[in-house]
Amino acid sequence: MLLAVGVDRIRLLSNNPDKARQLEANSVVVVERVPTRVHLSSSNARYLTTKRDHTDHTIDLGPLP
Repeated sequence: MLLAVGVDRIRLLSNNPDKARQLEANSVVVVERVPTRVHLSSSNARYLTTKRDHTDHTIDLGPLP
């Protein structure tokens, strides 16, 4: 879709390095990957920890609640 509208270079707002790899594999140059902040709570700590530890997301969780 990006290429269809003439976008071949982007700044990617994402903590997921696989998104950048997939875009690059499809001819979209990721000139910068900007990490996003997360809201850490006792309700989502396990989920976010799993994303960080098992899918290589670059999430800074700081101290867990």
